[in-house]
Amino acid sequence: MSARRPRPDEQEFELVPHTRTRQAIGDRTRQSVNEQPQFRVHKLVDASALMAARQALRDAGAQPLPSFNDFLLKLVADLLPTHRRFNAWWSPEGLKLLKDVNVAFATATDQGVLLPTVLKANEKSLAEIAAETAEMVALARAGKLRASLQMGAGFTISNIGPVGVDAFDAIISPPQTAILAIGSIMPRPVAEGDQVVVRPTMWLSLTMDHRSLDGADGGPFLNDLTVAIANCRA
Repeated sequence: MSARRPRPDEQEFELVPHTRTRQAIGDRTRQSVNEQPQFRVHKLVDASALMAARQALRDAGAQPLPSFNDFLLKLVADLLPTHRRFNAWWSPEGLKLLKDVNVAFATATDQGVLLPTVLKANEKSLAEIAAETAEMVALARAGKLRASLQMGAGFTISNIGPVGVDAFDAIISPPQTAILAIGSIMPRPVAEGDQVVVRPTMWLSLTMDHRSLDGADGGPFLNDLTVAIANCRA
């Protein structure tokens, strides 16, 4: 008698147990999607000034050299005091507008994505932010990032541009009210007057909690960030 032929769903596999970090990420993102009515606004931004500013620091021998993420974290931090509903925590009692500007940034590790946080980021220079983020990224990837270094953020940025993704939508980290997703800087054709020119551009995607924010909040925030990026200097 011939051996029974396995069914198509009887596949050989290697089981990779869920780590505590992966389980925590799953719990947090499920909570976010299930409990927060999320919507998104998008904007394509010219990154020419951003690239020029970083190149100027590179030419000057800046150590550590700020990443594009560091530039954007600083620009966002400087905007949040004038867009207070984005630097906030939702609660059943009301919206908690935070006094300190603490900005988290998504960091990929072997265990999953962690959210190191730069405290009082609007009060720090770009160089200070670059040094702090470099240290926290190294700790995160070595599995040594303390939980206290991931607490207190009122806003998060998530940048997977370095891996070549044009655009994506991020999931809010509760109880925050928004998160900014940043795509790759790539040459794209854009209209300049009645001409089509190629410029280095990137997509910004702002995800918001509709219990706390509306499109009338997201549009001005992205527009102000666009202006800040266009005026970026080393």
